[in-house]
Amino acid sequence: MGNWEEINTSPLNLMEEVRREMHLPQKVYLHDTTLRDGEQFPGVEFTKEDKIRIGRALSECGVHRIEIMPAVSREDQEATAELNSMGLAAEIVGFCRSVKDDVQKAVDAGCKSIEMEIMAFPRGLQALGWSFEDATGKMIDVSHFAKSKGLRVTVFFVCVLQAPLDFSRKFIQKVLAAGAADAVCIPDTFGTCMPHAFYHYVRKLREWTDKPIEIHPHNMYSLGAADALAGVMAGAEVVHVCVNGLGEGAGNAPIEAVALDLPLMLGIDTGVRLEKIYELCKLVEELSRVPLQANWPLAGEKVFTTESGISVDFFTKMAKAGVSVPLAQDIPTVIGRKRQVAVGKMSGRTSIEVKMTQLGMPVPAEDQVKEILERVKNRSIKIHDALSDEEFKKIVSQVIRS
Repeated sequence: MGNWEEINTSPLNLMEEVRREMHLPQKVYLHDTTLRDGEQFPGVEFTKEDKIRIGRALSECGVHRIEIMPAVSREDQEATAELNSMGLAAEIVGFCRSVKDDVQKAVDAGCKSIEMEIMAFPRGLQALGWSFEDATGKMIDVSHFAKSKGLRVTVFFVCVLQAPLDFSRKFIQKVLAAGAADAVCIPDTFGTCMPHAFYHYVRKLREWTDKPIEIHPHNMYSLGAADALAGVMAGAEVVHVCVNGLGEGAGNAPIEAVALDLPLMLGIDTGVRLEKIYELCKLVEELSRVPLQANWPLAGEKVFTTESGISVDFFTKMAKAGVSVPLAQDIPTVIGRKRQVAVGKMSGRTSIEVKMTQLGMPVPAEDQVKEILERVKNRSIKIHDALSDEEFKKIVSQVIRS
């Protein structure tokens, strides 16, 4: 692991007993599905132009694969075709149902690879009126059709982690034995799998096949990123992600978390340009019209802003003692952000001094700092918020004039 990873991870992550049960692949690919699953979030409707902008940004960020579903609409097929014509470094992957017309639309749009889905959950099959043989037969038949078109085929088993283990084993083994799949994808469609269970399922799957394993974790119980790491620790080579955790329901594993966690926690360099992650998140926030909560990990507006006086004082003392994380290796800097200090009810005198220094203001005598702090606290309580820079400057000028 590099220097910044060593600084920003716990030494417990490197303990032999923690790592000896890992079956890490040599390389991990990030497969972004913002343009398909991300658009399934209610109210998110990307235009063709939006999808081109996001696709270009994903590729520039170093994401390996970009998923889109050409069969959704004519505009989606046009967007897929244009993305394929742009010569992006990222591969454009078509998402298809186990329907020949979906596959043909992906071919017509220039895709060389597809993800092909089928329901793999007994109660789901019952609801659709399909038998085990119907579902497996559809996927087997259409996978051969896709292969005849020269496509790389990943079979995608919807709700498979809701199925009894023996059922899913028989289902997957039949499709892989009789079909024409190049890889297999395991989605946690309802996001109900604990990371440890996800790990063991991927280990079981490795016993059933030697084909590449992809995972598609959902985030219903806030386990998306944890399940992504668990799957990789079990040997999965491809992780499906969405920018800002967009996606059906509570969304998918957020790319911003997974892209950072893989090198930080597991020592796997995906090649993703981490310094461009925040820029990507802000673009998708703008185009999706889904605002990120202020404390959203890594990309939230205030996640690297500190108001607590105790914390500001501690960080300041660390810096003076020469034991703080070097700026170029601090996580905000690594992902293209900066740390900020906010002044408000929770601030202390060090916070006032640091804030004034950041704003290029000379720090006054101790009694004036104390007076500024008192006024800041009172104002913060009144407005139920931290102070803006302009409000803070106004208070400073009032105290210093008096």
